Amino acid sequence: MTYVLGLVVLAVWGLIIYRVFEAVSSNDDDLPVAGVKITREAYNDFSLPKDTTHLLLNYRDPFGMVKQKDTTRIIYRRVTQPKIPVLVKPMDWGFIRYSGYMLNPDTKRLIALVSINGQNMTMSEGQTKYDVKLIKNLRDSIKVSFAGKTKFIPIKSSTL
Repeated sequence: MTYVLGLVVLAVWGLIIYRVFEAVSSNDDDLPVAGVKITREAYNDFSLPKDTTHLLLNYRDPFGMVKQKDTTRIIYRRVTQPKIPVLVKPMDWGFIRYSGYMLNPDTKRLIALVSINGQNMTMSEGQTKYDVKLIKNLRDSIKVSFAGKTKFIPIKSSTL
């Protein structure tokens, strides 16, 4: 039995070695050039197809963990009242006049020349006098705050 199995092993290995040498030493000249139609495999980008299934979730909860929805409808009606227009008088900013500015040489800050109710005074940014706060000095105008409202007041020339 050993001799028979040895011959079978030699035949299998001989066949394997023969095929390897035949594949390596084969000439491309043997292949016919004309008349061979090469077919290519269709392009497959391996993308997932669109899911067209729909889940039917109309079965009862097997564990009883989800409470039943309240099916009663409550209708809310919004009561609207007519809006009454509130007339707000525009504030008169005429009591504040901006006359000009000076440059303080020590601090390099602008000082505004402001007239409040006819009284001339100098104010720098952040100062408050007679409830009028100077927020910003922009040389051609100042931004002031009075009674919670802010306004830009332009410079007034002295020739008026």
